[in-house]
Amino acid sequence: MLRFHSLRVAVFLGVALILGVTAGVILPSTTILLERSFVAERDREARNTVDLFATSLRERFQALIRQKVDTVEQRKRSLEDHGNQVVSVLQSFRGMAATGRMSETEARNAALDWLVSQPRSETRYILVYDGQMRMLVHPDIARLGQTLLDGVDMKGRPTFAAARADVLTYGNTFSTFERPSLDETSTRLKFGFFRGFAPWDWTVAIIADAEDVQRAADAQIDQMIRDLTTSVHALRLGDRGRAMIFDGAGHMVIAPQGGDAACAAVTTGAGGCGDLFHMLPGDLPRQRTTGVTPPDDAGDLVLYAYLFRPLDWRVALVLSRDDILGPAHEVTRNQALLLGSVLVLSFLAAYPLSGLLVRPLRRLEVRVRALSSQDFTRDAEPDADLARLIDDRRDEIGRLAGAFAFMDRTLREKIRELIKITEERMRIEGELAAARDIQEGLLPKTFPPFPGRPEINLNARLISAKEVGGDLFDFFFAEDRYFYFVVGDVSGKGVPAALFMAITRTLLKTSAEKGLSPAGMLAEVNDMLARDNPNTMFVTLFCGRLDLASGRLEYCNAGHNPPLLLRKGAAPEALTTVCGPALGVIEDMPYRAMALDLMPGDDLLVYTDGVTEAHNPQNVLYGEPRLFGIAEPGMQGDPAGFVDRLFDDITEFVDGAAQSDDITVFALHYAGPAEAASNPPAALRSIG
Repeated sequence: MLRFHSLRVAVFLGVALILGVTAGVILPSTTILLERSFVAERDREARNTVDLFATSLRERFQALIRQKVDTVEQRKRSLEDHGNQVVSVLQSFRGMAATGRMSETEARNAALDWLVSQPRSETRYILVYDGQMRMLVHPDIARLGQTLLDGVDMKGRPTFAAARADVLTYGNTFSTFERPSLDETSTRLKFGFFRGFAPWDWTVAIIADAEDVQRAADAQIDQMIRDLTTSVHALRLGDRGRAMIFDGAGHMVIAPQGGDAACAAVTTGAGGCGDLFHMLPGDLPRQRTTGVTPPDDAGDLVLYAYLFRPLDWRVALVLSRDDILGPAHEVTRNQALLLGSVLVLSFLAAYPLSGLLVRPLRRLEVRVRALSSQDFTRDAEPDADLARLIDDRRDEIGRLAGAFAFMDRTLREKIRELIKITEERMRIEGELAAARDIQEGLLPKTFPPFPGRPEINLNARLISAKEVGGDLFDFFFAEDRYFYFVVGDVSGKGVPAALFMAITRTLLKTSAEKGLSPAGMLAEVNDMLARDNPNTMFVTLFCGRLDLASGRLEYCNAGHNPPLLLRKGAAPEALTTVCGPALGVIEDMPYRAMALDLMPGDDLLVYTDGVTEAHNPQNVLYGEPRLFGIAEPGMQGDPAGFVDRLFDDITEFVDGAAQSDDITVFALHYAGPAEAASNPPAALRSIG
């Protein structure tokens, strides 16, 4: 027994000697490695910390810029829509004069009366002036007829004269300028949309206040600085490391927590935060955190900097080398004490303790392996062993058991929640599919639709950008010889546009049954849509009525894309005449019909803007030139084949890019009556 005890002591002493020699060799090299490791780790940690903060700063600033740009773009769209609506009304008055319903002077006076009656305030008003810079419409009625005094815009040009020149060149323009307020007590920053009305040599301006956009941006920058202050105060490494932000002139944008005293506490080489700024080089690289070499008299200072050029800010992080190496020295001291004791205790306690530790882990392993056979839609079966581990043990094993129980319970809850969400999503998808089927059921689907009518052949196709869309097409006969057809595009997409489309289609068919002309149909439908339209939705529409016996086509275009007339041996001709504004905007709008004579073999292509505005991954639009190129050979008596070729070309062009708008194409081939007339087609003319 004594021999075994002596042997155990000898073995123990031999092991202790080996451990001592090993520790004597390892500890010095470990100290060097630890110092290098801590320096490298703190350097990496400092750079990553500054990089993360710079990324947050950059994202905040970019979000601020995007929000400001979005606000300006939203203002521009609103002003442009308002200006276009005003010009559309002026065109209506001009149209009344053109059709003889009133004289030119009466039309101008009526238009001016309408413009003067529009609401006006500091935030938005209408201003109209002519080629002699005389004010025709102004919020201050007393100034009407006076010469418009010109200030300068943000580019230093005469505001209204330059805007008029741009309108004459480009059709419309935007301008930012300073202008007296309506009460003339101050000068305010304004933003205006200018559009010309050539028939009367007018320039229409929609003026809005722009100062609230700048105030909002300034408030956001102030809020960004307040938010960043919290982050800067939280950025620190070691006991004395601090972060701060300077501007280009050395002024403190965000001071470290504790101010100059905190900077001085880092090292004796810096009396305050201003001294740290002067240590930064003037040529800091962009988009990269730089380690700055401090001067020789800066003590044990370690400095990192990042230049944020958009605001000319410098993010600085200052550390003390003692803070960096202190933990390494502490680890080295403790390592010598712990190495022997940990190893000895490990040898003595490892075997008996391993059994105690492994036993509960084995029970957990059995429970984990059983997870694959569990039904997670039900609550877990009670497990007494697991409950005892959670209740009786307060160590890592107990926490691990608790974490496992929490994971099991959470996993079951999430799976039940996922099943519920999946069922709800399937229900919504089913409803949208049903809505799509209903919408498709409203549209003609059989082609050719009238095999017993050799006078015409046609084909049409509609592809929605979403489950349901806002495009429409329809066609039908009236009195056997008249063939009606309509193609429209509702503003917006999705379910609201689909409902508005269905209403428009029903109203059009009802109007056609009354025997109205295309112009009469659109006037009646426009009144019904505009009368109760709280969401200000509208629909552009092309409506035609073809006399199959004579080939005479009467049509009316309400703000829709111009159709293409395809004649044999001739280039495609766009029917660009607009007969009135889109339906649903303003009541009591006059619509005039146009007419032309189709010869046997002529084709007509009507489409929505989803064709020309289809884009590829590089955001290049399909465009009218490419459409003209496809249409130039004509349909060759086969509208269905032509529609297939057009959609194949669109699919090849977009190259997998997401569809952004509904696409509708209506192709009509006129074969002529039983005995086709040989007279040449009459020129395009107005009939109402």
